[in-house]
Amino acid sequence: MSFIRQRVTLFLASLLAAAALSSCTEGNLGRLHHVRTGAIGIDPTGSHPGDRPLTHFKSETPEELRVHQAVRRGVERALDDSRAFSYVPFAQMKQTPKSLNIANQRREVQKFAAANHLKAIIRVWATPDFKQQSVSVGFLTHASSGKAIASSLAMASGPVPPLKNPTARASLTTWEKTAYEATKKALAKVRG
Repeated sequence: MSFIRQRVTLFLASLLAAAALSSCTEGNLGRLHHVRTGAIGIDPTGSHPGDRPLTHFKSETPEELRVHQAVRRGVERALDDSRAFSYVPFAQMKQTPKSLNIANQRREVQKFAAANHLKAIIRVWATPDFKQQSVSVGFLTHASSGKAIASSLAMASGPVPPLKNPTARASLTTWEKTAYEATKKALAKVRG
């Protein structure tokens, strides 16, 4: 049952990411140089500071939750290393919306940008695949006005040979590195 639930969750997260990414018409982060940028969400690992999972994604086990947190750390490290913008850590964000959808996205992005003094907002989907031991990362970047300005999607493969126990504490560093690689690939596609 856990495997089926995980697959359904990955599929739904992929659909959500694809829908959001397909609405973006421009794709260049080059003009955001030194612009204060923060994440409105790093899903499915959590939409609020404090490592709480989203309501649509609940880890089956504490081990899976630790993997998702390692993935989020890798994503954040890559965002922080980006030369395209000045990244403010997710944990410092306040007034993160409880839900974000097509109907309220522009309004929520504007409110979030104002509350956190941001010029750009990035929403990240970071999905680990436990079977393939890979991480897919997609993101959508908005200006503080709510206008979508860039999006990208990339995947990084896991280690060779594969991890014997992908949810073990010893594998968390590998998940973090894999998420970092996937995020860097996605950023590079849009000059980030």
